[in-house]
Amino acid sequence: MMFSFQRSPSFQRVVALCLITSLFSSCAFAPWEKSAVNGKTPEDRTSSAQKQASEKPEAAIPRKDLLVTQDQAITELLTEAEKARNSSQLAEANALYERVIALAPNNVRAISGKASIEREQKQQVRIEEARKLNTAKNSDAALAILRGVLMETPENAEALALQTEIRSQKPLARTEPPKLKPPFQKPVTLEFRDVSVKMMFEALSRATGINFILDKDIKSETKATAFIKNAPIEEAIEMVLATNGLDKKALTETSALVFPNTAQKNKDYKELMIRSFYLTNASAKQVASTIKTVLKTKDVVVDDRLNMIVLRDTPEVIRIAEKLVAANDLADPEVMLEIEVLEVSRSRLQELGINYPSQIAVNNLITNPVTTTVGLSAVTSPMITTPLTIQSLQNLTAGSLGVSPNPSLNFKKTTGDVNLISNPRIRVRNNEKAKVMVGDKVPIITTTSTANVGISESVTYLDVGLKLDVQPRITLDDFVNIKIELEVSSLGDKTITKNGASVYSIGTRNASTQLRLKDGETQVLAGLILDGERKNGSKLPGLGDIPIVGRLFSNQEDRKNKTEIVLAITPRILGNISRPNAEISEYWSGTDEKINDKPQISVPMSGGLKLERELKPSRDPQNVVEEMPVEQAPVEQAPVEQAPVNP
Repeated sequence: MMFSFQRSPSFQRVVALCLITSLFSSCAFAPWEKSAVNGKTPEDRTSSAQKQASEKPEAAIPRKDLLVTQDQAITELLTEAEKARNSSQLAEANALYERVIALAPNNVRAISGKASIEREQKQQVRIEEARKLNTAKNSDAALAILRGVLMETPENAEALALQTEIRSQKPLARTEPPKLKPPFQKPVTLEFRDVSVKMMFEALSRATGINFILDKDIKSETKATAFIKNAPIEEAIEMVLATNGLDKKALTETSALVFPNTAQKNKDYKELMIRSFYLTNASAKQVASTIKTVLKTKDVVVDDRLNMIVLRDTPEVIRIAEKLVAANDLADPEVMLEIEVLEVSRSRLQELGINYPSQIAVNNLITNPVTTTVGLSAVTSPMITTPLTIQSLQNLTAGSLGVSPNPSLNFKKTTGDVNLISNPRIRVRNNEKAKVMVGDKVPIITTTSTANVGISESVTYLDVGLKLDVQPRITLDDFVNIKIELEVSSLGDKTITKNGASVYSIGTRNASTQLRLKDGETQVLAGLILDGERKNGSKLPGLGDIPIVGRLFSNQEDRKNKTEIVLAITPRILGNISRPNAEISEYWSGTDEKINDKPQISVPMSGGLKLERELKPSRDPQNVVEEMPVEQAPVEQAPVEQAPVNP
């Protein structure tokens, strides 16, 4: 069947009018016209927006376009600058920051980024200088330069790599050479017996080429005895100092001040340093407590605002504190928990049979409607129910009797399958708790009755659904110990209270366990099954009990419900703690009396002490730099207080 019609001119005019009306109405509802800001570069677009805003200074749209365009231009340039900076293209990043400053002179990110680039460029020059010094076998100066760079930027990867390379080339016990620089490195042999200390240092100066300045409190009558054979110059000096209760302070590479190793003299001559540690991950209070306990230092100040520690002590203590801070200031590991919760619910309902009436009731109704006149209108009331009386029973008719429920034939089978899937992903720090709630908050109404006041109601909310609490603990071997608490709840049957309020029963299934999973390993927790089966039958008395035939006089209802909860959890470690290097995990710390980062030579003093170190089986005359004659008459040596030595 086909329909055809002809377009009249009036019809075309109507259509055109509708199109024009819709066009104008759509334009009227547009929030604002399209922005006309053009330009290839961020500066061009910003300039175009400024020009449009200056032409219409009171218009809101050009002003809005100017603000949005300028913000987008700054964001674009800053993003490119960060990419260039991360790619070590410092010159390009600096140029981009200058372009941002030209658009927004007070932009904090651009100003700080430009200052950081200038600092990084200066640090690169210093790192190159340290690399050249290391190539020239001057590792001490190289480490000093790198130490200054790392104090400014602790995360400088190039400086850290070079520092690790230099330290790996040095012996583990002596990570840094002594400050004194003898003019030659040949071993020396010194033999003294009951000579004065001043004479011993005079001979030691001639043998080593180092100038010694003796403190005024060193007694000239003090005698010393020492036999040193084929020992390095540094060890020879340390042995002489250790056996005579003396200490030294390097003034230059070839000059040293010698003084008695007492507490007062150490306070007078030992210079102290101040070092500020800016912590990134560790707590400043906790690290400060560790420093006070291990290094026995008192001049420690904690700044909670900056998470900073200020320490004032000797250079040896400062170097040990650096290693303590490096071992403690580590980032907390994190783990991504991929959790998948599946709830599989199956329901089966089968109802088969005849539903017969179970009761007969008497309907005592006034069938005649009552008509009432209200004003000029007549209102007809419906039938009115009256109480059943003996007189009413005398007037019973067939229409007064009714049965309920109405007879019906039931043949129904219902099948339901419900699959609920929840797949949350949680990122958790080590030893922190995380919670997931997927469900509803069900209101619980509490009614309170108070004498002479009345009845009041209060509403509280109960979480119903899926609740999951996890607490991971990440180990150094890439395992994750997870404490899991799972609760799945659902609303049950509805109950009406005497006050008319509706309450529900809540079904709950809980599971709590602890797992140990490898990074990327998936563990499935299943078995939370709720299996219910109900059979209900209604039948006529007597007739329904007859075998086989009784099915015609009964109604059978079979209901089965089965619900299962399956939990799958997969941990993925995002960043674990890396074990520190050996030089940070284990190092020298001196004695109980004196903190030092190098092994010390502590030798008990006696009148007939003999120190020997044979570098070769036989004595080589070419290695003997200085030898003092041995006196024949022994002289009693004055007792000298023993103290540990700071090499």
